[in-house]
Amino acid sequence: MIIVGLGNPGKEYENTRHNVGFWCADKLASFFAVAFSPIRKYKAEIASFRFNSENHYLLKPLTYMNNSGEAIWAFLQDKQTESSNILVIEDDINLPIGRIRLRANGSAGGHNGLKSIISFIGENFWRLRVGVGLPKSEENDGASEHEKLISHVLGEISSNEARILKQVIDQIPEIAQYWLSNDGNKAMNIYNPKIFGN
Repeated sequence: MIIVGLGNPGKEYENTRHNVGFWCADKLASFFAVAFSPIRKYKAEIASFRFNSENHYLLKPLTYMNNSGEAIWAFLQDKQTESSNILVIEDDINLPIGRIRLRANGSAGGHNGLKSIISFIGENFWRLRVGVGLPKSEENDGASEHEKLISHVLGEISSNEARILKQVIDQIPEIAQYWLSNDGNKAMNIYNPKIFGN
């Protein structure tokens, strides 16, 4: 099975809300004691790990967010596995910070990374949305709503947001283990109602 963390490569994006998926993938790499290696033909960083006596993979696309599907498609074709064996972890402005939403399939919900993936492999893949919230109404006064959203997801998080996101990301290994054990529905029932940071 393949767990994908979405984000943008490069120092300038490291601490931005749009890179939450990368942070989760890094957390999993640390938990499973493996390291990422850049693989040019996939345009991604890949790490392989063992769980329940089976080989699984972590993937971080290096194509930039809006072209994430390109890297996933290349890897999926090589491994000859179904899209339902993929879990994509990504930031979500439509969820408040401190909330997550695990789903077995669905639409892009306005997320450009998911739009790209869906254009390559369809909607039948698992996704774990990690809330980063909407921009505050007073942020970037005079900018259009679209500009505000771009500035928000590409903006650096505050110390309080970082504290809450750490609580969320600390749960990612447990969620992943449920999913890798084909117990995604149980993980949904446990984690989707939770509110972190209180």
